[in-house]
Amino acid sequence: MQDSNPRKQSYGQNRAGGQRRDNFNQKQKDDYPVQKWIDENQFQEEWIKNGTDSEMIKYAEKAGEYMAKNDLTNSKIRSIYGEMKRIQMVGIEKGKASFLLLRPKVAYALGREKGNKKGLQLFKFIFDEASKAVEMASNESKAFNNFCNLFEAILAYHKAHGEKD
Repeated sequence: MQDSNPRKQSYGQNRAGGQRRDNFNQKQKDDYPVQKWIDENQFQEEWIKNGTDSEMIKYAEKAGEYMAKNDLTNSKIRSIYGEMKRIQMVGIEKGKASFLLLRPKVAYALGREKGNKKGLQLFKFIFDEASKAVEMASNESKAFNNFCNLFEAILAYHKAHGEKD
């Protein structure tokens, strides 16, 4: 009779005696190409111009989950998010130059990435679309706050879906 205490089981087996525990519980990489995800989940400029709605929250959850499943780590985007929050504290009027420089920083982060780039590619796509919407908005301050809300939601869902540090 096999002992049911999982601590006493031999390393590398689940209770059924098969697959390794770390592989058994590990999330599978998303086989979804980034462009397919983008085509199926349309970004809406209205979220930046007019504010949050339930569709934006659903979009943020799907994006955060996709990014987490495709190796986007918190450390890869921490400097971008930190700069967004600094700009938000001083206001877009004073932080306009810093805001404009964020898009090249995201592109640089993607260029440095090795391996699976899909999570960061999606982050860059959303970042580019949202930042363009901020620049075109009649009320740039409101639009920038909506921009920050979108990314806070994406990053919260990214964390909730098991991002790595």
